[in-house]
Formats: sequence, structure tokens, C-alpha cells
Amino acid sequence: MVTRIFLCNEQTEPEIRDFIREAIADISEGEQYIVTWNCGNIQTLKVGDRAYFKRIGSANQGYFASGTVVPADREYQLKLRSARYRELSEAYDIDSQANNFRVWVAWDACVTFDEPLRTDYLRQLPHFQGMPLDPQTDAGVFREEYVRMLDREWEKQTQKAFRAGKGISLIDVYYRWGLEDIQQGFPQDALESFRQALKLNPNFIKAYLGLGDAHVSLREYAKAVGDYGKAISMRPDKARLAYFKRGEINFLLGQLQQAMADFQASIAIDPNFADAHMSLGNTYFKLKSYEQAIACYSRTMELSPNLDLAAFRRGRSHYILKEFPEALRDFSYAIELQPSNVDAYYYRGLTYSQPDIADETLAGDDLRKAIVLYQTQGKPDKAKKAKEFLETLAIDSLPKARPRSSFAIAASATDPVIDTATEVIAVEVPLAMATRNDDIDDRDEESSKLIIATEPIANEVAISKAEEAISDLTEAIEKIMEVEKIVEKIVEVEKIVEVEKIVEVERIVEVEKFVEVEKVVDRVVEKFVDRVVERVVEKPIPFSIEDPSTAEKLAMISVMAQYMRDGWMVRSVDKSQVGYDLECTKDNACEAVVIKSFTSDRESFAISAIEIEIARSNKNFVLWVVSGAAENPELRCLRGRELFEQFDLDPLAFAAKVRQSTVQLEFAPVSLEMPQFEQ
Repeated sequence: MVTRIFLCNEQTEPEIRDFIREAIADISEGEQYIVTWNCGNIQTLKVGDRAYFKRIGSANQGYFASGTVVPADREYQLKLRSARYRELSEAYDIDSQANNFRVWVAWDACVTFDEPLRTDYLRQLPHFQGMPLDPQTDAGVFREEYVRMLDREWEKQTQKAFRAGKGISLIDVYYRWGLEDIQQGFPQDALESFRQALKLNPNFIKAYLGLGDAHVSLREYAKAVGDYGKAISMRPDKARLAYFKRGEINFLLGQLQQAMADFQASIAIDPNFADAHMSLGNTYFKLKSYEQAIACYSRTMELSPNLDLAAFRRGRSHYILKEFPEALRDFSYAIELQPSNVDAYYYRGLTYSQPDIADETLAGDDLRKAIVLYQTQGKPDKAKKAKEFLETLAIDSLPKARPRSSFAIAASATDPVIDTATEVIAVEVPLAMATRNDDIDDRDEESSKLIIATEPIANEVAISKAEEAISDLTEAIEKIMEVEKIVEKIVEVEKIVEVEKIVEVERIVEVEKFVEVEKVVDRVVEKFVDRVVERVVEKPIPFSIEDPSTAEKLAMISVMAQYMRDGWMVRSVDKSQVGYDLECTKDNACEAVVIKSFTSDRESFAISAIEIEIARSNKNFVLWVVSGAAENPELRCLRGRELFEQFDLDPLAFAAKVRQSTVQLEFAPVSLEMPQFEQ
């Protein structure tokens, strides 16, 4: 197949602007726009040839539409009209005058006539040097070596025009549909949309990326790797996203060397790609190359300073390397960026408990916060782990003086009593923590600054020293009392923390009670629905069970019961002339429900034209098909395009209307309208 250039002069095609407006409307609905176009006396066009339409004549010369040569309808095909045209393709139309042929072309993209892809712009691009941009005849062949470059520039032009509301591309329509299907949880539909886009343009790289994303959603990872690989092979110099996505899959599959190569390739294309630096750091972390991981996380933070996860991961790497001050810095920064980063609290608590730092108070604070956050976030296993570690912290680190004796107390010549107070103050926090255990181990004499004197005081020097010792001891006792006040305050704080824990537990209990109440309500609603259904079904039916209207009513009862059991609010709108039977709502979800029933003697059902239109246009459309409604109903739910994929839609009847006539009828005109379709 070749690429053709069709020429358009608004002097000879005055309706071209109307054609473009109609084309934009049709393409936005996912439909190609068919035009017939003069191709002079050229007789070599084939179905499937690619076509570009170029504006010529006055200013703004350039390409304004693209499409594909398609077969004409059989009633218009020239080759079926005369044996002399037997060699022509099915694309040629019967309307020919003096060897002036026409062909059918399906447009799949266009821009407004006044904003084409200008040829004078293309000439300025280095890779378009020497390209023949001015064909002299209609349907001239465009040189193959330049086609891909023209396709790329045309894609950019249509996307730019679409953003400005001045153009459309069917490829982009299919691509956007695929993205929406993935976001809404319909990856299988997304695959079809992306494949439709690739039928129009096999070189559409973004469609291959979309296919890969859809296969990832379906957990078909091998296929996803293949899709990303195709995108890479097409444009390896521009495939930074494809390399990154393939690296993510390889990382997920544990193929770390391949993942590392992909991330490095992505970074080589775009050195400022922060996500690729982050993922490369994760790969090095998995490979236990922590220095390289730190370098990658640091680069990530340079490019994205507010990424708390990068700070946390770098802190983890420093922690493993026992670089605790750096780890504390990173964990604290991660918490500053994201106060709910519970893992950062947990690991900062572990870091504070290390011997090089040994700040049990700060460690305990972080671990308590981590426990609460883990519980709040529904991670009981991690909360339990943090609690167990909190209980292992060393909290009894202060020696205790021996009990006082009835003997006189004298100062040691080598250890003055004044040092006692100094030591008490120096270990203020450990003493406070030690009081939690209610028992302080006795230490040997060397651990205390108090000695017991057994000899009587013999002289005034001894008395003077004893008085000084007593004075110093009194001062030390006063300081100890101050410390005890601090201890009391700490105890009070701990009591407050305990109260907060109790309140938190009570809240959890309240939530559990609320969940239990919801379960009870669900059971009550379910029983109520069952009773309603039983009463309706058991109620004598005054007409035949084979009556279609009876089957429809029983089908509606079954569907309503299904929705009510699932907690939906159900409202019948059958008489409101809105085109569907039920309006069902739950939370922020809303469904427009149409109900159809199979009777026992046929496997089809009637569906009206307005219901078909709602199925095409309303994203909330849901069709329930019920078989065996009278006895053992079987319910089938179809959404969106599934109706058109799983059923053949054949008209059941025609609506006959009396024609308008110049002759006055003797009776009033009667409109015979059938409820299914109007022809």
C-alpha cells in the first residue's frame, strides 16, 4: 500500500469547510467520515492506500485531513457497472466523466481548513530537507522514505488542534477511550480500543504503551513486556516511558538486572526523569548496593524535593549501613514532608534506640506514634511488631545508692560527697525511666558516692568535714527532690498517654460496634426484601405466566431484589418516559437500569430505539436480561457496549405513516408507530 496526496482548492470545493465540521462531529463519536474525491485519470488506487488531503491555491497551503481509501458501496462501484473497468479496485465510484475518476476515502483525522500542517513550516525542519511536498496531480504518490516523518508531524498537529478545539483524530479518540476504560476498571475493553487505534496507525507508539498498561491490569505481565518492547523498537531514542514501564514489570517479576538496565536506559534519554531515578534506587536497594541506592535517592530528591518516599528510602539505606545520624536526618525530613509516613516514625524510633545514640525517650515517642498510625491505617501486624520492640527498650540504667546506716556519715578522701549531686543530675532521664519498674537494683560500694563510717569522730577537723558533708548532702537531697518532681511530671505524661491509648481502643470498639450494627441492618433489609419478594411471587397472578407483561414484571421484581440486597436505593422511573425502568443509586454511583425478559417460547426480546440510544450515549446504562422469570430466574448483567457485542439487533416492525398528499383525504391521517424502531 502507498500514501497518496489529494489536492483541494476551496475555489473548486466551496463546501470543504462544511465537510470538515461534519467530519469532526463524526470522528469524535468514533466513526470515520466518508468522502468521495476526484483523482483525475489515475486508475491505480487500491483499497487500503493511505491518503492525505492538502490545501492548495492561496495562503496557508498544507495538510488538513488524513484517511484511508475504502470500497465504495456496491451500488456505486464502477467495476460492477462496466466490464471495461474490471481491473479497477472497489474504491472507484460510478460517477466518471471523460476519464475523470472518483474514489471513496474514509477520513480518520482532520483540522480546520485555515490551520493545516503548513508546508512552509515543514520545509524549515532539518529532516524534511529534500522532501517533495508539492505534488502536481491529484492522488500523487508520496515517497515512502518520508511517510513516517509526515505521520509524526501530522500527529502533533492534530493533537495541538484538538486541545484548541479545532481538530480531531480517530486514533486519539480510541486512545482516550482506552485510557478511560483502564481507569474505570475495564482493561479488556481498553485492549480493543488500543487495537483499533493501531489498525489506523500501526506506528502509534502510545497505543502500544496503552496495551502494555491494560495487560498489566490483567496481570498478563509477559504480554505487557512485549508491548513496551514494541514501543521501544519503534523509537528507541524517544522511548523513555516505555523503558521505565518495562523496568517496573521486570522489577515486579524479580528480574532485577533487566530492570536496572531499563531504568538506566530511561535516564539516558531523560536525565531529569525523577521516577526513573527513584526506581533505579529501589533496584539497587533490592540488590543490597546501598551506596548506589543512596546516590539515586539523592538525585531523585534534587529533581523532586517534596518526595517523602525518596527521603525515607535513603534513610533506610543509611540505617542499614549504620550511618545513624544521616538516617535520622532523612527519617525526620520524610516525616516533615508527610506526617502520616508511619514507616518513617518506626525506623526513626529504631535509630534512636541504637547504642551510638541511645535516646530511649525519643525512641519510645516515635514507636508509640507508629503503633497508633499502624492501627489507624489497618496494619495490625506492623503495630504488633512496633509494640514488641517498644517493650524491649532498656529503661533501667541508673544505679541506686545503698540504704542509709545508723552510723555517722563521713566524706571519702578520694570521692567527695559533692559528686553525688552531680551524678544524680547527669542521669536525670534514666532515673525517671527507672522509676517505672518500681525496683532499683542495689549496686556495689564503688557505684555509690556515699560510704559508711564506723569509727567515732575524734577531733574537730572530722566534725567540720562531717558538717560540710551534711550540708552538701542536704543540697544533693534537694536536687534529688527536684528530680522527683520531674519524675512525677513524666509519670503524669505517661498517664495521659495511657488515657489516649484507652480512648483510641474505645474508638476502635465503637467502630466495631458500628460495623456490627451495619451487619444487623443488612440482615434486616435482606429479610425484608425476601418477604416482599415472597409475598409478590406467592400472590395469585390473574393472567397467564406466559404473558410477556407478566414475565417483565417478575423480572423487574428479581432485579429490584438483587439491588436492594446489595444496599442500593431503587426508584422506578418506568412511567417517567426517560427510556429506562429503574434508577439505582449507592454512595456516588448511579445506574440507569433497563430490564428485559426471555419468555419460554423464544430467545429474544424487544428493545426500543430510545433504549438503544441510551445504551450508546449514557455511561450509566445497565441492561439486565432475565430468563425463567416465572420459576427459577437467571439474571445476566450487561454494561455499555456489551449489548452491541453480544446481541444481534434486528428490527421487529416498521412504523408506517400516511404520506402527505395534495389530495385531501376523507379521513384523518393515522400514525402507526411501533414501540421498537422507527425506520
